[in-house]
Amino acid sequence: MIVAIDGLDGSGKSRVASALAAACAADGVPATLLHVDDFRRDLDFGGLDPAAEAALYYERYFDLAALDQELAGRAGGESPLTIVEGVLTLRVPAVAAAAPLIVLTVSTGEARRRILERDRAKGRSDEEITRRIDHRYFPARDRYRAECDPEARAAAVVDNEDWRAPRVVRLARGRFPGSIERWLLRLAGGGS
Repeated sequence: MIVAIDGLDGSGKSRVASALAAACAADGVPATLLHVDDFRRDLDFGGLDPAAEAALYYERYFDLAALDQELAGRAGGESPLTIVEGVLTLRVPAVAAAAPLIVLTVSTGEARRRILERDRAKGRSDEEITRRIDHRYFPARDRYRAECDPEARAAAVVDNEDWRAPRVVRLARGRFPGSIERWLLRLAGGGS
């Protein structure tokens, strides 16, 4: 089974995915964790106008076909559960076909603050980070929402504005493996 975690860059997908994998492990259910970011292509964005940069990022930056092949190769493997986290997950055929989706929501301002903090730690300047946010991350989010409507397709929506207190906004019961549903119910205040 595949479970996907999606959301705006800076929404906390990696943190939530790690927490879910730990919850599964605590229940004796091994889960493989895959990150869309691990399927990046080395592309040259130099000299592109903002629209061309946004299009290149959305259409080519992530090798979603390779991620789809990785998921297909895991079918029937040792781990009964694969958690895929990252941006644009509904563009991966194996995810779009049947995976229950968790969408994390966060305000644009908070996402921007987190991205700046994260990318400063990678040695990027504020100018470079802001350019990436405004030319890649946020335009990709807008296009993705228009084309795929992840919140409408989500089996769970989690408000992750506060790292310390994520809050389930919507949950379709029975769509997730038991360990993950119990974790989501705890966030919603409705489970042990």
